[in-house]
Amino acid sequence: MTTRVNPSGIGFRPPARHPTTASRDAESLPPALTPVDLLWLLVAILFGLALRIPFFNIPMIHDEGGYAYATRGWLNGSGRLYDDLWISRPQGIFFLYAGVFKTLGDSVWALRFTAWIFAAGTVVAIWLLARRWTTPRNANIAALIGSIVLALPTLEGFTANAEIFMGLPLAFAAFWLVRQAQDGWSARQMVGTGVLIGVGTLLKPSGIAMMLTAIPYILLIGTGSRRYRLQLCGWLSAGVGMVGIAALIHGWYLGWDNFIYATVTYRMTLQSSASVSLLHHAYRFGAMLWTMVALISLITVILVFRLIVPFAATPAILAWRDRIHERPRLIPNLDRYRNLTHGQAAGLMIRFWAIGAIAGIAMGGDWWTHYLIQIAPPLALWLAWEMERIVTALASWRRWLFLAISCGLLLLPYAIIVDGPDGMLRQLYGHPGYPAQAQVARYIQEHTNPDDTIYVAFDQAAIYYLADRKPAYRHLYDQELQALPNSYADIIAIIRSDNRPVYIVSTLHPGPFPDDSRAFWREVGQYYDIETTIDGVPIYRAKDAP
Repeated sequence: MTTRVNPSGIGFRPPARHPTTASRDAESLPPALTPVDLLWLLVAILFGLALRIPFFNIPMIHDEGGYAYATRGWLNGSGRLYDDLWISRPQGIFFLYAGVFKTLGDSVWALRFTAWIFAAGTVVAIWLLARRWTTPRNANIAALIGSIVLALPTLEGFTANAEIFMGLPLAFAAFWLVRQAQDGWSARQMVGTGVLIGVGTLLKPSGIAMMLTAIPYILLIGTGSRRYRLQLCGWLSAGVGMVGIAALIHGWYLGWDNFIYATVTYRMTLQSSASVSLLHHAYRFGAMLWTMVALISLITVILVFRLIVPFAATPAILAWRDRIHERPRLIPNLDRYRNLTHGQAAGLMIRFWAIGAIAGIAMGGDWWTHYLIQIAPPLALWLAWEMERIVTALASWRRWLFLAISCGLLLLPYAIIVDGPDGMLRQLYGHPGYPAQAQVARYIQEHTNPDDTIYVAFDQAAIYYLADRKPAYRHLYDQELQALPNSYADIIAIIRSDNRPVYIVSTLHPGPFPDDSRAFWREVGQYYDIETTIDGVPIYRAKDAP
């Protein structure tokens, strides 16, 4: 039986020349599967489920609520997607939610269980890629770390958010590119890889950043002439285009102007990385980093150990030292990438994948922590490699100390489980509207008719979904209200009109407006009275409501 040697370069080191033809053919074979390896994969997948189960009863977040509300209205015909059911996302997430509703039901549990299924598929892709990159043992560790990182509560990994679903097709696209680099390229496989990237983009627009990973990888690693490599990129783009054409046809059926505005124009002009200030970027980026202190600490510990641990001088490291003294080139020699070993080529994909994920994270400009789920797969692969490398180099008690610190930091965000659902909510969101949303929705449903409208000020779309009542204003999220120049005036005009909503729910959120929404609440005081308060959440009823 032929086994593949763990390449010392692993893609994060300078390239080395290919071995002989015979050894190269042997290296292209993935390591043989063993029952132990399959058991490790199964444990990793089930461990990911165990970590998510305590969060199945956590109330919906606003993204889940908005997707669920729009999907149900689209399915039952009570609204029109991208018109009164307005969310700035392509159709993929709505098709997926519709599939969950038709099969598992419309509960929070059903949505988050489906999210685990997709996360489990992503873990399988991580495991398969790692087996072609390094050793089976390292692949098993990467699968376990991937399950943990993908479910991190600080990244909202337990939710049924678009990033979790997008991760599955993109991870398999990365794996398939590595597989082709090792086993041979073909137009058919490139089209299939493009379809995977297209599906990921349809689930979350930032998935298109995977093209920043795929195209450079093909151009550098692909075999044949430059023209052939460009043709491979063309076939990849054709696969993405097939999905895009299907989405455009469906968008034409839904309503062309509304579809293009919601999915393209609005995002590019009002809510993207290019449409916000540098101060906004700095503030949101800092807030995102603060929520992932444990993960940053783990990365820091690994980098420190890399500096202080005396690793063996492998041929790849010696080659790196030799290259330090080389005369730098004005134009880099890109042909050297054609001579990478299979393991190094896979490592290069992981590096490109991380770069593409960072680009995807930055696209929206909001820097929400759940955006970081996009970089979880390549990060898990890197963490597994570095941790195993350090543990192998350490001896006696130092090894166990490093493992204790690393595992503790990796699992630290899950410590909130001991506080129970209420404590978990306080630590995760700090938003007074979340714990009471089910009770608020039930109260509104019992005191309104199906045709009545309500308004939740200003961000918590799950109440619309749980109460099964339409919003008085189609924009459901505070970042949309902040981005749209006329939103404040529109909402106040609705309050003043004869068709004002029957109920207004205050989630005690100040809102995105410059005056902290004082003008809005003055109008509410004129036309509404407080009817009740549920767990500190005031509910206002229109004075002229029957």
